[in-house]
Amino acid sequence: MRLFILAFFLISRTAISQGSLEDIVGSSSEKSRPISSTFSSTRIVNGHSVEMLPKGVGEFRISHRFGTIEEGFYDIFGLDNAQIRLGFDYGLSDNVMIGFGRSSFNKTYDIFSKFSFLKQTTNNSTPLSLQYLLAASVETLRYGKEIPFMERFSQVNQLLIAKKIGKLSLQLSPSIIFHEFYNYDKNVFSSIGVSGRYLVAPRIALSIEYYNRLAHKDDGTLAYKTVFEDNYNSLSLGIDIEAGGHIFQFHFTNSSPLHEKGFIFQTDKSWGEGEISFGFNILREFSGGKKSKEW
Repeated sequence: MRLFILAFFLISRTAISQGSLEDIVGSSSEKSRPISSTFSSTRIVNGHSVEMLPKGVGEFRISHRFGTIEEGFYDIFGLDNAQIRLGFDYGLSDNVMIGFGRSSFNKTYDIFSKFSFLKQTTNNSTPLSLQYLLAASVETLRYGKEIPFMERFSQVNQLLIAKKIGKLSLQLSPSIIFHEFYNYDKNVFSSIGVSGRYLVAPRIALSIEYYNRLAHKDDGTLAYKTVFEDNYNSLSLGIDIEAGGHIFQFHFTNSSPLHEKGFIFQTDKSWGEGEISFGFNILREFSGGKKSKEW
């Protein structure tokens, strides 16, 4: 993890130096414009990317995760079990987008807003993209007893910091999560995500996404174990295929939850034990003739 973060900033620093040198030798004549397609879509696998929907563009997304494959033909490599999320996102402006969705995992409803503050430019005058994500979710699963709303409610605050270098894109996603908002002063957890994408063909890319939960002051205590005792860090590997107005994302992951708090802190499967699920995202854009981006 530390090596990945160090490499990210070393690459960024090198790119900044190269950009400054180009300005000295005369590349400043090139008009600075935001770089296109740091990632294939507004999400890498489960987590958000720095991609934004332009003003007036909507996106319908179907996210599907089958069960784990370790049972083999007994459950048709996970086909007997599945989780699904249906969501719709919309660009309020070129720098602000919102979205909402409903997941079958714990019958969860989620909403989010994403704000873009910096966009990497083609001449490296702005070397990084920077965004802020605010997301909230509420679980509506019936447990056989009355559970107050605020114990079902969670909030995620996340920074998205990304850099595109040729065909390679890298992103850091430090996160703070308020779990069970009624007791938010004690149920505050943190995580950092590291993600990457590599373009292997004009419309095909490989992706990786990893979220590492950071140490918590209550690690090892009973209160902590009752919530996260058997949970693991989220790791996903995928391939993205663009076809006209559709983007297909296929991946293998150990995460069943499909909303932010869920996959970061409620991933209860382990790659080491073969508890891997196949999944896909299918998204379709809707706009008045305005396409969000080009690969």
